[in-house]
Amino acid sequence: MDQNNRIGSNIKLYRNKLNLTQESLAAYLNITREEINYYENGKRNIPSSIMTKAAKLFGIEEYDLYEEDENNLQANVAFAFRAEFLNAEDLNHIADFRKIVLNYLKMKKYRTHE
Repeated sequence: MDQNNRIGSNIKLYRNKLNLTQESLAAYLNITREEINYYENGKRNIPSSIMTKAAKLFGIEEYDLYEEDENNLQANVAFAFRAEFLNAEDLNHIADFRKIVLNYLKMKKYRTHE
């Protein structure tokens, strides 16, 4: 599987696990639903700014969108937040909170390795 297909497949997986439609993810990313469809099907390169914002919402690192190992991917997906009827503003708040938690966990990890 090429890189565009891998990233697109992973974005689709996270989007589905979060019970998000292509429309709601597109609204959060400020792009069209058609662009989401192109990305998920590997038909277009995904700009790094889109990957950054999507990873923030999913509560993962950007490089996790490149993940090929199904065990690692499923572990990340298992912790995905699930909710229905979220608007773009709700998604922005969730993404901000997830980034805070992710940064906290990184700091905690580095402190235990000192």
